[in-house]
Amino acid sequence: MKSENVRLLASTDSLDPVWFISAYQNLLVSLPLCAGIPLDLLVPFLLKCEYRSLEPQDQLLSPGQVNQYLYVVVSGQLSAHVNAIEWEKGFRLLPGELVGEVSIIDNLLPTAYVTATQTSLLLCIHETVLWSDFILIPGAARNMLLQIMKRVRARNLAVQKAVEQNLRLEHLEKELQIAQDLQASMLPQQPLFPSYPQIEVDAMMKPAKEIGGDFFDAFELDAGRICVAIGDVAGKGVPAALFMVRSITVLRTEMLRSKDLLQTITAMNVALSQDNPQCMFVTLMICVLDVCSGQLQYVNGGHNRPLLGNSGNRFCYLEQPAGILVGINPYAIYQTSTLYLQPMDTFILYTDGVTEANNPAQDEFTEPRLLDFINRQGQHSASGIVTEIYATVQDFASGAEQSDDLTLLVLRYLGS
Repeated sequence: MKSENVRLLASTDSLDPVWFISAYQNLLVSLPLCAGIPLDLLVPFLLKCEYRSLEPQDQLLSPGQVNQYLYVVVSGQLSAHVNAIEWEKGFRLLPGELVGEVSIIDNLLPTAYVTATQTSLLLCIHETVLWSDFILIPGAARNMLLQIMKRVRARNLAVQKAVEQNLRLEHLEKELQIAQDLQASMLPQQPLFPSYPQIEVDAMMKPAKEIGGDFFDAFELDAGRICVAIGDVAGKGVPAALFMVRSITVLRTEMLRSKDLLQTITAMNVALSQDNPQCMFVTLMICVLDVCSGQLQYVNGGHNRPLLGNSGNRFCYLEQPAGILVGINPYAIYQTSTLYLQPMDTFILYTDGVTEANNPAQDEFTEPRLLDFINRQGQHSASGIVTEIYATVQDFASGAEQSDDLTLLVLRYLGS
């Protein structure tokens, strides 16, 4: 149902982009979606966007009506609600918040009415501009993920109110799925290192909930050297996912800047120890491989022992260099270890979601069981090892609920 006072927007409601950017530049650059992005990178993108002014009761979205825009509230206030006639009972959307992101990501029709409750200004990003321009700007995907994470956390509190429960639960479910997709997009995309025939690398991350705190990373450090890493943030859900975003961002930034393991993990430890009132932390292992010589250097921050197997398929656990959890003590000291991989050597990194997986009897999978399983396998590719370990853990769990995030990374050295 629609109120008689509701006015549907038309294309003539659009404002001139050049005028709008000039008049409201400070508001635009202060939006959380644009946080930390230089103005010279924003302006070409902003010129491709549309801008609209809404008056109270102007209707922006409605169920069943195709939507192709991500809207950002620049000023004013909107309301999302199930019945247009009851718009005053909806939940508020304030400056900086996103509107319409669900429908342009999952390509489904909107499920609620969105109406202006005050005179409002909107930044309107067409889906083609979002995916072809905005998402390619450094830091843009992270800003979008953080915005959705904040809304998810706000919805978690809001669903406790009975009057809003049904609507908020529906939005929460969709936004958690979007957050999961965006979190997955921050991880390296397969295949990993296709331009390096000397190595095979494969990895996977399976969160215990919609979003989690585990992560892996894999990127080229410089000509002939690659970096792989794995981490496990304490806890699960939204807080762990936000800390995961911080962790992987600092890791990539520091590693590409210094190209040094000790400098990177030390800088990460200091950065994550600051502004950390809930004392969250991450276990972490970072490795650098010279693909020509086979030299593998690694540093450990309280993470699980890796497995190393040789061409005879015998695996063993490696002792870790000294290093405590990252994010607890900013003055912690870390050490590196070095080994030289031979052709067909295989290096396996994992989080405790593997070894601490429970079955219905509350038995754990354990490190000895993982080692025994790996040593009973034949020769497999890196992806084959990832698949076999995950399938074995699933079989062991026998349908028991996954209690922790599970992440695997396998590096096989083929030689020069």
